[in-house]
Amino acid sequence: MKNLFENNRNLEIVKGLIGLVIGILILANPKTALMAMATWVGLLALIAGAVLIIWALSKKKGSWQWRLSQGVINALLGLLIISYPDVTASLLIFILGLWITFLGIFQLTAALKLREKIPGQHLSLTSGILSILVGALLMFNPFEGAVLATVVLGVYALFYGLVRFYVAWKMG
Repeated sequence: MKNLFENNRNLEIVKGLIGLVIGILILANPKTALMAMATWVGLLALIAGAVLIIWALSKKKGSWQWRLSQGVINALLGLLIISYPDVTASLLIFILGLWITFLGIFQLTAALKLREKIPGQHLSLTSGILSILVGALLMFNPFEGAVLATVVLGVYALFYGLVRFYVAWKMG
């Protein structure tokens, strides 16, 4: 049993180190980290596309044309993402901002229509207004929103690493 805890403790320490290193790297330069993440997504799409193309051309039975078209689309999207990672990151954040804005509009509408029936109506109104403001901010400045999201990811990675160290310390 002691050996099991020792192995798990060592694993927690390794996970903690990885979390801290990733967090520090992201926070040291969030814009570079954002571009690197977008490039990795593009690379994964390119590889997936190549695998699908090779598989479709080697089998040529069943729905191989469908797989071939999927592969070509994945590969082209991967190349596009790798070529323009800043546009990719901004587009994703723009879509997120649009979604948050619509969510805020729905929250605000519901809070106003059901004002007597909703407990804590002030919080629902505030949440709706904040959602609209945050969504608009992300839509009208998506690259900075993407960088902010990257910073949040870096802070989370640091937090994750510290928690893993704490768990390892408690195991010891």
